[in-house]
Amino acid sequence: MVQVGDIERVVRDCLNIIGVSAGDCVFGVYDCGSIDVRGGAGAYVFFDDSGGVYYVGEADDVARRLLQEHCRADIGGSEGVVRFLMHYLDEICANSGEWAGLDAVGREEFVKKILREKISGFKIYVVTCEKLSDGKQGNRRVRNRVRKRLEDCLRGGGLRPMLNSIGVS
Repeated sequence: MVQVGDIERVVRDCLNIIGVSAGDCVFGVYDCGSIDVRGGAGAYVFFDDSGGVYYVGEADDVARRLLQEHCRADIGGSEGVVRFLMHYLDEICANSGEWAGLDAVGREEFVKKILREKISGFKIYVVTCEKLSDGKQGNRRVRNRVRKRLEDCLRGGGLRPMLNSIGVS
């Protein structure tokens, strides 16, 4: 069972491993209704009260990723939402009687409603750090590889999120 303190310890350990000072970062625990991250690049961890860690992700703009993609259950908007969809697919299919007569848009809205309800039940541990922001090369954005290293470290550093192991192409 993973507690918030365990997640924070792993995050701080991973920041140290990748050479980013935790003192330069902002940490917080939110849910979809209380996200108070003012932009910022970083990583996030979806977890529940029972101590299960579900998903770890990273983004150059964590607030946008969480609010506009994950929490809205924007299917196709992010890999994370697809992973949540795969996790809850049995439950969605078990309710097929409710959406069987709907058109494609209606079925999508039905699925999004279930996903939003499920995703909104999670807590989200967020760390943002200026040093994890994407760079610029001329007019082109250059993805911050250190942020990806943070995400990889969090996935393997004791958190082992169950949805990151689902194969999604």
